[in-house]
Amino acid sequence: MKKFCFIFLTLILMLITVGCVQTPPADGLYTVKVINGVIKDENVSTKKVELNTLVTVIHNGDAESFIGWYVQNSLVSEDAEYSFEVTKNITVEARFNENGLKTGYYLLKNKIENGLDITNSYVFNALLIENGKATWYEVDYTGATEQNGITSITADVLDITIGLKKYSFKISEDYSTLTFENKINRIPVKMEYEYQKDFTMPEEQGQVNFTDELFGDNIEENFYNYCPSIMIENGTTMHVWYCSNKDSGKVTDYIAYRKGTLSTDGKWTFSEKELVLQPTPNTWDKVHVCDPSVIKGEFKYNGEDYNYLMAYLGCRTTNVTANEVGVAVSKNPNGPWVKIENLNPIADYYKAIEQHGNADNWKNAWGYGQPSLVSIDKAGKIMLFYTAGTPNATETIAEEWDLSDLNNPVMLSQAPLSNVGVTSASGQVDCINNADFAYDPATKRIICVKEDFPYPTDGNTNWITGSNTLLYVDLDEDEASPMHSIVEGPKKTWIKFSAITEALTGYKRNHNCGLVTDEYGWVLSSTSIGVVYTSSMLKTDFPDWNGSGQWPALHTYRLHGIVLDLPR
Repeated sequence: MKKFCFIFLTLILMLITVGCVQTPPADGLYTVKVINGVIKDENVSTKKVELNTLVTVIHNGDAESFIGWYVQNSLVSEDAEYSFEVTKNITVEARFNENGLKTGYYLLKNKIENGLDITNSYVFNALLIENGKATWYEVDYTGATEQNGITSITADVLDITIGLKKYSFKISEDYSTLTFENKINRIPVKMEYEYQKDFTMPEEQGQVNFTDELFGDNIEENFYNYCPSIMIENGTTMHVWYCSNKDSGKVTDYIAYRKGTLSTDGKWTFSEKELVLQPTPNTWDKVHVCDPSVIKGEFKYNGEDYNYLMAYLGCRTTNVTANEVGVAVSKNPNGPWVKIENLNPIADYYKAIEQHGNADNWKNAWGYGQPSLVSIDKAGKIMLFYTAGTPNATETIAEEWDLSDLNNPVMLSQAPLSNVGVTSASGQVDCINNADFAYDPATKRIICVKEDFPYPTDGNTNWITGSNTLLYVDLDEDEASPMHSIVEGPKKTWIKFSAITEALTGYKRNHNCGLVTDEYGWVLSSTSIGVVYTSSMLKTDFPDWNGSGQWPALHTYRLHGIVLDLPR
């Protein structure tokens, strides 16, 4: 019996070993195919030969424009004659410059769009030029695209025609660089591609598309994910801070973090959930911490230098009243985060209560929260936006701060945002509330996504919105510093340009959105904006759910991405 098992295993190993080598053809002959050349002394481009036969191929093109011999897009020889032993079916291709232009891959060196450098927003961007054809590969945080076209060369200009559009590139004198400078979709664009001789297409694979559910806890349990702050660094890393709970079924808000890594197939892979900020007992944020907003900058606190600043909602109540805003700093995206105790809460609602004589209607109001940060100078000056829900109004406050020295913070200006022109997705007059903001330096605009009132009530789910509106406001051309004119001078008029609704997402509830920006809260592009929204199903979708209260809907809170066009 043992001998039989040994023989059986030996046969299995032999089969595995054989499986690692190309199976010999039935007739024992291997096919050699030559593109743009022939087999020497035989003047044929295809031939069948025995294993280990020595074959020499020669090209049939112009010697001066000859680049080399390629096998599966890999350069194997630059000699006019290439000799090799045949160990498998093989296709060898001679490649040539096209009117002097090098054939192969050109990688993006830089790209300026409407005055904004967006080179680093791509994880991969390349042109493949060969045989009168072009393939344009682009991969950024939104996904991967591949466009195919034809080429033509006149003098020192390469024209690439894709569908009805033509892109004209100037060819450098050494034929190694392609430069485009014109408008694409009415936006000025300048980009430069550089030839890479031995480049091989990457084959990385990620897990989820940007428009998928990005991540989430076990849907069979009572966990929630909502209210994200999203930062893209170096085109390949997505930092996501968001609100979640620590224990299944317990509604205590923590700030969670996940790191996303973008692969060259345009898909993301996210790290496991980390809880990076929690309530501090016996302080102003002892019950909940949530609604994070994070930017990068230069901040000093107690003699230490920090790279990241977070604003967040904290509260000491359990009934969704008297919320406040605090700040924390960290040297790394996932912490440790240090709360700025000498400044917190930076938006002090209890001071407002005292200023109004401790009146009950002020004590029982929602308070201050849902902050959004945007860097002014990519250093220590910041713009802080937050919702103010008081007996007087629901509005958004904008504050300019110098937080370069957090031991000596300075508020530079403060004003409520104008609500002129603000509407909901349905066109009703509305206010800016529960909003996120981004700065577009190319157009001198502030972009805003805000939730819509009134909240829908169907499905016994009446505490979250179903739609969100996107708006922009034009800033003064001569403002003293970025975004300063939003808090100084005449009221600005907001212009609606898009909306996130059930018709777009397929979900009844879409709420607590975050804009996808760079490290400083500035847009990644002047042509489109990414938004990560929180989806939710309805309580009535889960009549027998294992949790009561809001849990039959709360446990479905998940984050999804969407990309919307920005107005020209």
